[in-house]
Amino acid sequence: MTAPRITLAIGGEPVLIDRAVQSVMVAARKGDPQVQRTVIQGSDDEAAHQLREAAAPNLFGDSGVVIIEGIDGADDALASAVREVLADMPDETILVFTHPGGNKGKALLDDIRKAGAEVVDCAAFKKGRSTTDFLTKEFARRKRKVTPDAVATLYDAVGHDLGLLVSAVSQLSADVEADPIDATAVRDYFAGVAEVSSFTIADAVWDKRYAEAFTSLRQAMLTSDSGRVGVTTVSSIASGLRTLVRVGGMPPGASEADIAREAGVPPWKIKILRRQWSRWSGDQRKLAASVVALADADGAMKGGVREGSSLDAEQKLLALEILVAGSARS
Repeated sequence: MTAPRITLAIGGEPVLIDRAVQSVMVAARKGDPQVQRTVIQGSDDEAAHQLREAAAPNLFGDSGVVIIEGIDGADDALASAVREVLADMPDETILVFTHPGGNKGKALLDDIRKAGAEVVDCAAFKKGRSTTDFLTKEFARRKRKVTPDAVATLYDAVGHDLGLLVSAVSQLSADVEADPIDATAVRDYFAGVAEVSSFTIADAVWDKRYAEAFTSLRQAMLTSDSGRVGVTTVSSIASGLRTLVRVGGMPPGASEADIAREAGVPPWKIKILRRQWSRWSGDQRKLAASVVALADADGAMKGGVREGSSLDAEQKLLALEILVAGSARS
């Protein structure tokens, strides 16, 4: 693999930008293990001078990768320096530019493209399908198979932080022997992590599986960070409620794909959510009561809604048990 002479990474997702830069470095070091790396901040007052110095030919012909981060912050001096270097690039120099996206510095971006830059899309992923598809591909990159429910479990548990998700995929791929990796393996691997435990609890609550919800809660209390169990569990139950209401509010004839886009979940999960909604839609008063209980619990976990109403650690856990037991039994 040969490193492109010029790379332009555009977008605001740090994980993808880092990956684009690392890809260039790996390719460059295959050609020259001693290649030098220079990082220049585009908004630095000395950036123009630093670029000219880093890209200047040297007596020994040493190769170098020059990374200009945030080219959108380039002043006129840096823009001129970039154009000079692009017009007469030394053979041993490799350039990498990063830009967060948008139209700022468009003229300079156009000139970098015209110079033959390889453009890498580093735009942040939207929540839902695009992110879960990316995670599936991440497992494939590591030559691991994974089930859709395992990807959804991981995404629901960790959230939309791509850096944490990629790290989790790496850990699971390296440590889990099951093939394919399934939801049970994900839950078992992250046992004791409050965010993962809270997802399991919330799913059982809205499915009205009382015994499983309460058992999972007790396990979380014993194995997770006690200071986080309350907040993460209430947050996950609330997130599940919002998703459930979105699904319930869709027209009867809406397709699974349309509902998935509206709810921000993978299409395969729609059947589960429809089943959950059917168990709550028959008596809206019970759903309303659960919403009120959830709001009260949220305030209790965060220090109380009125002065002097804050709870100690044991009282918070009791309030959490009351919430989960009451909601799952409704």
